[in-house]
Amino acid sequence: MLRLFFALQPALEQSVGIVGQVAPLVTRLQAQRVPPENLHATLCFIGSVAEERLEALTSLAAKTRGREVTLRFDTLEHWRKPRVLCATASDDSASSPARELAAQLGLAAVAAGFTPDIKPFRAHLTLARKIDARRAHDEWPRPLSPPFRMHCDRFVLMRSDRAESGSIYSVVASWPLDVA
Repeated sequence: MLRLFFALQPALEQSVGIVGQVAPLVTRLQAQRVPPENLHATLCFIGSVAEERLEALTSLAAKTRGREVTLRFDTLEHWRKPRVLCATASDDSASSPARELAAQLGLAAVAAGFTPDIKPFRAHLTLARKIDARRAHDEWPRPLSPPFRMHCDRFVLMRSDRAESGSIYSVVASWPLDVA
């Protein structure tokens, strides 16, 4: 079984930049940083999919249309239960194309017989995991300064594989987004 999800993914140089920007905080929180190549904003989590159903999933994605997306991440949040540090977008107005794309993908997946985890799209990038709760007692949320802008002209289908060091994400396929 493959563990799959649709996402928006920043360019690697952008990911390296934000990971470097928050590195001192991640160190202070004694957390495990997320590798730059793993950064993504989940649009629709599909879950476990048999390999023989992969073609049906990529086919529905190829028929999905959306506009280019620009997200502005301006806040850092510590989510206590999953023990993660996330960059979030406090102003969702710029993520309307992302919300529309997430909704389309979810509806198409259900119509094709998949059972995605349907949730409203909330723009966030997980930057660190396994935060030491004793170190995360500061005021949250806090500003991310300077804000991180992520422009996406494509969306991707990603695969999640578990490794000793944590999850490893890889792009299975990608599709272009139309210019707004």
